[in-house]
Amino acid sequence: MTESTGFELLDQYRSITSKLKKRFLRKPNETEASESFAALGQQCESQELPQYAALSWLAAARCEGTLGNPVSETAYLLRAARQFFKAEQEDFLTGCTCVSTENLEAGISCYHHASQRYVDDNSIPVGLDLEIVNFLQRIGRTESVRLHLNSAMELSKERPNSYLYCLCLLGSHFLKNGDYVSALHTYQEITKALQNIPTGSQKCGLLLECEINMVFLLLILRPSPQKISSELTRILEKYTWADQSDSSLIACKMSKKLFLLMQSIVLICQSVDTSSLREIESDFWPFLSVEQKDLLRTLCRIYYP
Repeated sequence: MTESTGFELLDQYRSITSKLKKRFLRKPNETEASESFAALGQQCESQELPQYAALSWLAAARCEGTLGNPVSETAYLLRAARQFFKAEQEDFLTGCTCVSTENLEAGISCYHHASQRYVDDNSIPVGLDLEIVNFLQRIGRTESVRLHLNSAMELSKERPNSYLYCLCLLGSHFLKNGDYVSALHTYQEITKALQNIPTGSQKCGLLLECEINMVFLLLILRPSPQKISSELTRILEKYTWADQSDSSLIACKMSKKLFLLMQSIVLICQSVDTSSLREIESDFWPFLSVEQKDLLRTLCRIYYP
């Protein structure tokens, strides 16, 4: 963008804004201003000027709010939010990240105001929170991810599948950030939440994922007997005593081969000699997700550096 282009766009923006000023015996034409701001937003988008586009869409949203048109106001707020995020992403990709993160904060604010325009039982606000989460993860701003995931879960309390999805994202977030205690509690919560979901392959898959994650996390954390709950103690005991008839193992349909591997790793970690840990690491590979492989590597480094 040339300097002259920027001045021209700002002049257009100021010209539209000036028409909204109250004059004696004359009411501002909000409808005309909204249309003008929307046209300017389209123009800025076509010229790949996201920050200018965002400001224009936000101004159009304010006009629609004044006119009492919540549908148009919400639509413009979301266009503004996504353009603010696009501007933030461009800064991130070019390495010119603003310390104040003004585009990021403006975008989140627009999303927040748009969410408030929906009725309480609408599922769209959940999607908007997840849209923010996805963007924050893309640009490495993970410090606020938990806040928005908690918001999405609060809005999903009456939607078990949506609530579970948000919980799984939260568990992954904790794993990526090395917060293993919070991750362990989250996978416990997922296991409990799955009790309200009809039996099926998806439920079995999630239960199996949680089971493996919880075992690996317990072995990594090595909580003392005084600090571990009876519920968590039972998770490891089924492998210590080779109890493949445990209801949790039946529910997740763990294969015999995987059970033997899980039993082996628990017994090795509880023994004095952990030299055989590396030998079974490769045997686990076909059964694990990328996150679980990272957990296993961490576990191996702890017990067999």
